[in-house]
Amino acid sequence: MEWTVLSRDAGGTPPMTVTVRVIVLILAITTTLVCGLRLYMRKFVLQSWGLDDWVVMLALILVNGFSAIAYTITYYGLGYRTKNVPEADLLIWWKIYYAALCCYLPVAAAVKTSLTFFIMRLFPTRGITIAGRCILGFVAVFTISGTLALAFQCRPFRAGFDKTITDATCYSVNTSFAILMMQGVIMFVVDVIILALPIRCVWQLQMPRARRVMILGLFCIGFTACIAALVRFSTLTYARDETDYTYAAANSLIWMEVEFNLGLMSGSLSSLRKLIKLRPSGLSRNTSSFTGSRSTNLELGIHRGWGKGITKQTEIKRIFETANSSQELMAPIYGQGELCTTTKAFPAATTRSA
Repeated sequence: MEWTVLSRDAGGTPPMTVTVRVIVLILAITTTLVCGLRLYMRKFVLQSWGLDDWVVMLALILVNGFSAIAYTITYYGLGYRTKNVPEADLLIWWKIYYAALCCYLPVAAAVKTSLTFFIMRLFPTRGITIAGRCILGFVAVFTISGTLALAFQCRPFRAGFDKTITDATCYSVNTSFAILMMQGVIMFVVDVIILALPIRCVWQLQMPRARRVMILGLFCIGFTACIAALVRFSTLTYARDETDYTYAAANSLIWMEVEFNLGLMSGSLSSLRKLIKLRPSGLSRNTSSFTGSRSTNLELGIHRGWGKGITKQTEIKRIFETANSSQELMAPIYGQGELCTTTKAFPAATTRSA
């Protein structure tokens, strides 16, 4: 393919390039703040650091790394018209683009893994645990196979990012487009399945409907990430564009950033809610209304219970030993210090406990 190389526009940086940089910076800063506060809460306030927190930390590093790639590539032609990008910059553009292409599935897998572990911790029922493990296994296999397929799209391997090699054999334009579309569709379906997992468990909680809707609303940002992935399908046509690809790829990159960052934040918003409502005096008042003089022990139970999640088998149980062996089951409802009885919320668990 022959490139018509001209000097860059004298009018300054194109609006598309500026847009990419602004969106990347805003999303990266916001995601780092949200996930950082979540990790702080889990480690130093709740003191219930778990496997899902390690996964969030890894995902945050990968997402920010991808954001760094997205920001860097704007200095080598992304958002510019291809005819106005110098050949030297185009060669670097291809290398960075190749890195971003190979990073898509690992970064997406890290985000989806963090969400899956978060839901499995919060609702460790048998059904969600089995479904979560199946999702994790599928995502791992698909990520490895898909990344290798893109990494070795050319023979020799170096030709995938070194466009000075002119005698290489690579995938056709239509094949590359089909691979990108297949990856996007499969990851979109996985997103929907993951975010749909806790709906039934949340809706069975014994609490006002408005509160249940609010809890489900915390996952809505995850569904927004799904919408971003859906919109990105229409931008994948840049893979077929051989004349103005540096400009056409900018739209797709923006939606990838939205998908990754919103997906990662959706699993950490609940911690921000607890951070705002965390008042020791208010916590004591809330718990004392249920247990009287036993509020201190119940507060300690809340911290342990949140680390284990909300489930029929593992909700916080406060057993009062009386002559007739009566007992009262208490469970956290997605917020520290907020309790409700679970006699009707979890009938199966009540029957077994009785």
